[in-house]
Amino acid sequence: MRSVSPPLGALFLLLAACGGSGSGTTTQPTSLSVTIPTNPIPSGISVQATASIANAGGSSPATNVTWSSSFPAIASVSSTGVITGKLTGTSVISATSGSMHGEVGVTVIAGAPVTVTIYAGNDQSATRGSRLSDPLCTTVKDAAGNLIFGAIVTYTVMTGGGTLADPTAPSTGAGAGGIAISGLWTLGPNAGIQKVMASSPGATSVTFTATAQ
Repeated sequence: MRSVSPPLGALFLLLAACGGSGSGTTTQPTSLSVTIPTNPIPSGISVQATASIANAGGSSPATNVTWSSSFPAIASVSSTGVITGKLTGTSVISATSGSMHGEVGVTVIAGAPVTVTIYAGNDQSATRGSRLSDPLCTTVKDAAGNLIFGAIVTYTVMTGGGTLADPTAPSTGAGAGGIAISGLWTLGPNAGIQKVMASSPGATSVTFTATAQ
């Protein structure tokens, strides 16, 4: 019996269905991933996030990416993926490219010390030469207003000739709620305004005043 060859069109469809059309197959992207160079991020520091598309052949940079942050007050992100730490806490940074979505969690920690702030103990008054009833209390904060724990605050008598009981260089301990608490201040022998300065490395200082009567 004589065999009959299939028409050329049918042969082409058969080869294409079996992967033998001769043209390369297209590898479809499978996922989008977001990476950052460091985590956690100190407040005030910016880092560049990267979005990549993964597929069977490897990965490549994502294009036309839209960026967002679940809590911009904690960590903001620009239209180009630059993340900036602000308030301490956690936020989720998301990237969207076409129908794909990826995200990464970011933790923001306190940044460099900027200011020493009076918490309590200012503007007391007592008889000259006597001891004030309340200690001097300060906090140390970064540029965003985050409390910095473990910072050393040094209290120094500036005017009046008084003295401070220990500790004169306490730390802003976590157990004290981030407050550096001095020993009690004994006023000097002269009537009038007396002063103690509180300072911490890298931060601006602050001055306590007391009135000796």
